[in-house]
Amino acid sequence: MDNDNDIDNIEENGTYESSLHEQPSLPVSASASPPQSADGNEAHIEQRTTSTSRMKNVQPEVPTSGRLFHPDASVVLVGIRASGKRSLGFIAATALGRRFITEDHYFQSVNGLSRQDYLKIHGSEQFHRQDVKTSKRMLEDNKYGCVIDCGLGSLTSSLQDHLRQYSLTNPVVFVLRDMGQIRKLLSLNDRSAKLLDNGNSTHRRCSNFEYYNLEDESMQETSESDAEDRATPSYSFRLKDVQADFSWFVRFITGSSHSQATIHSPFSLDGPVELRTYTHALVVKLTDYIAEQVDFAKLESAGDVLEIYVDRWHPTMTRQLSKMVARSRRVLKLPILLSVSGTLIHSTEKLMTVLLHGLRLGVEFVSVDLQLEEARVAQLKAIKGYTKLVGTYTSSTANDNGWKDPKWKTIYRNAVDGGFDIIRFMHVPNSHHDNQTLSWFMEELVDFSGSRTVTSAFNVGTLGRTSQITNRVLTAVTHPALPRLQLARHDGFQPTLSSRQIINGLFDNYTFDSLEFYIVGANVTGSLSPAMHNAAYALLGLRHNYSTLNIKSWADIEELIKDETLGGLSIVQPYKVKIVPNIGSLSDHARTIGAVNTVVPLRANAAGAVPSLSIQAQERNRAGSIVGWYGENTDYIGIMTCVNRSLSPRNILQPKSTALVIGAGGMARAAVYAMLQLGCKNTFVYNRTTVNAMSTAAHFNDWAKSQSNGHGPQAPDALVTVLESRSAPWPADIAPPTIVVSCVTHEVLDGNPGADFELPESWMQSPTGGVVVEMAYMTRETPLIRQMKRFRDTTKRPWVLVDGIETLIEQAIAQFETMTGRKAPKRTMAEAVYSALTENTSYLVDGEEFFT
Repeated sequence: MDNDNDIDNIEENGTYESSLHEQPSLPVSASASPPQSADGNEAHIEQRTTSTSRMKNVQPEVPTSGRLFHPDASVVLVGIRASGKRSLGFIAATALGRRFITEDHYFQSVNGLSRQDYLKIHGSEQFHRQDVKTSKRMLEDNKYGCVIDCGLGSLTSSLQDHLRQYSLTNPVVFVLRDMGQIRKLLSLNDRSAKLLDNGNSTHRRCSNFEYYNLEDESMQETSESDAEDRATPSYSFRLKDVQADFSWFVRFITGSSHSQATIHSPFSLDGPVELRTYTHALVVKLTDYIAEQVDFAKLESAGDVLEIYVDRWHPTMTRQLSKMVARSRRVLKLPILLSVSGTLIHSTEKLMTVLLHGLRLGVEFVSVDLQLEEARVAQLKAIKGYTKLVGTYTSSTANDNGWKDPKWKTIYRNAVDGGFDIIRFMHVPNSHHDNQTLSWFMEELVDFSGSRTVTSAFNVGTLGRTSQITNRVLTAVTHPALPRLQLARHDGFQPTLSSRQIINGLFDNYTFDSLEFYIVGANVTGSLSPAMHNAAYALLGLRHNYSTLNIKSWADIEELIKDETLGGLSIVQPYKVKIVPNIGSLSDHARTIGAVNTVVPLRANAAGAVPSLSIQAQERNRAGSIVGWYGENTDYIGIMTCVNRSLSPRNILQPKSTALVIGAGGMARAAVYAMLQLGCKNTFVYNRTTVNAMSTAAHFNDWAKSQSNGHGPQAPDALVTVLESRSAPWPADIAPPTIVVSCVTHEVLDGNPGADFELPESWMQSPTGGVVVEMAYMTRETPLIRQMKRFRDTTKRPWVLVDGIETLIEQAIAQFETMTGRKAPKRTMAEAVYSALTENTSYLVDGEEFFT
């Protein structure tokens, strides 16, 4: 698959900007300041994020470190032909809300001729001079608020020198791709491929970041029905995986993911992983990956962080390390910690090469040996950007003092003074007694003056297993699917237990308790949720149980307080809205939506006091006296996730994009909130009972206005609008919706099918298609899904259809993590759902097929 040619609404001549903005952006005069907003009429653009308002009257700052740039510094992409820069550039511009500038389009804007025509008229010598000159001007004229595709000109020595200087103030990303795939795409012979490949090392030298562009597997269908739905007709979203990966990457390296003012629940796993309790770093050797002995698909939820352990190094491994980082991100979606074998410590140049390359790849954590000379540590700190440095010390020499040896406090004090983000100690124990002295040492650190540095400390090897179970932060673990690490004793880095074994150990020593979880509602007997949650418990080693419980009123829920082993509740209709007044503590999301689908019990401690929510979140998986409830809504997360991954690049949200929500109940409110969280500025609501739709719209419009609080841009008068009649045509001055979320119940209620719903054809006229999310899942195929399939076949417009099972899985994943504080095994939960569906019986009601 050629990523460069995959976005079919963008011309090959480089007119990518016009697909993002109404008017193509002509070059602006050279300036050292960020571009003005569209109101200033200089950049002629419509920003889709708040970056424009943030840039107004802001003068560029000199970076304080090598990879902390001005928040709006333009991102430049370099790489050889067919590396996929254009598709990635489009994705990055969308993710960051910026203009996308291609070298071809800019050249023609400046010189009045395409590059091909200029070459024919003026000859190669003049063309190359003008090409380099134009490229330099393109970079300097657009230093802020852009994503720039720097093409073949980047292979000239003059422009490479310019890029090296440019990388002092801007992210310059080298895009690397498998040469076998490039050879196939370009039909290259051996000699041509080798010459082209030489450009990779050239681009690496003039860039400060690197991204391995994996082949996208979004088109590798998993079932016949999926293939039929998505591949025909004209299903165009071929870059789903790449879009998710690269969007995350550019947000991380630019710092936009760190500066977002999203308020996370203390029960969410979105916060820093090192602040959670009993987290595990799954250790995978680079050489095992190179030897094709690592199947990442078998390592799902095998740790909270993936620790890529570079046990051997040769310059030829650089590309392999880049690919390993990309592959693990694609499959596991975990933060990455890069660590290096102790044997490489003796070769400082090799060590630094590995660590610096890890920073280029934008890994979240890099392990730095605390014995590394200060000058080298200072070098890493200066260019670490948003990567966190883990100061690591491994003691391979056992002694009778163990952790009471004064050296540990000295090393700790030096590490704190050195400003490391995390401190990690590992020790080869002399006896089981060293596990006790470790407990004493950790208690001593609590009283260490002025230090709040997160610290991980454990004994390695079989004698250290007790400490590995009780260590609360980033314990090194292995997995049965991995080759056993064969390391020398002095290396001191021999993971002994798996994450599952440690979790079992936490139950064995009564740190964790077996808990009961329920899904509650008027009729939940046939729910698919128990299959998902129980499968996840089994995989992770959590000794919990999840079952169904039919209830008649809030009093039935209150009765559950008497059970100290209650772990949490999943709430379904008709109680999602009804129980809100009875929940003492709500997340900001649940409060705004006005509906709850997840309830976690709040407990008193032994003294009868009720700890804060942040402490309660750390005490999950433990029984105790229940004194209240915490309410969350994960329905909006399921909807938001499915919409995000199903929107093609051409339909990514822009200022004039429109969403349509059908319904006005608790699920519909979650859908509207999801649209607002995605940044949609035009959301329409239709409901059979108009007054309910108006109430929903008014609620969210009032909320949106309250969010400004007099700061930042004022919200429009109406982000949410009501459609009062299906017979009315779609408003002429509003773009037809590219996102449709149907929250109309189509399950069996009181023995009768729920309401049918189909869209008026005038509401389906998006020329680029879009995504339809059908929340009902108890029917095999709802009327809306049947309608959209027919419409897609007739019009050949690429509508992506998402059924209710997909959203059910996504909300359950967030629900599982809220309740347990553990990373949910998505594949395992999805397999459990589909397995349960095949076992369920179905029956007909008035010719419609329903599941039990």
